[in-house]
Amino acid sequence: QGRREEGREVSLPACIHCGQDPERRARDGRVMFICPVCNARGDAATCETWAAASWRQVNRDDLPVHGCGQRPRFKAREGKWWACCTGCQHLTGGFMSIQGAVAGWARSLR
Repeated sequence: QGRREEGREVSLPACIHCGQDPERRARDGRVMFICPVCNARGDAATCETWAAASWRQVNRDDLPVHGCGQRPRFKAREGKWWACCTGCQHLTGGFMSIQGAVAGWARSLR
């Protein structure tokens, strides 16, 4: 999916859960990218570049899968980020950023 970002065309990866292209949503001066099918999402941010980067972070091809063979879904609750396996519900979280949750997910699988 092509999208203009700071004067250049960029491409965002499809959702790792269902393969759907993300859609851009904006509200109250914040923007985020979200899957219109399964609601997987990146971080909501005031900067579209940051929102796109967070979408890329949680939809990386090299994101480790859990022992059950499934990938994590990242969610924000009460100001903290969590990663939960979509297969067996293995959960890790309480991180202050989506990047922390991605790193915490990888660390929890070692």
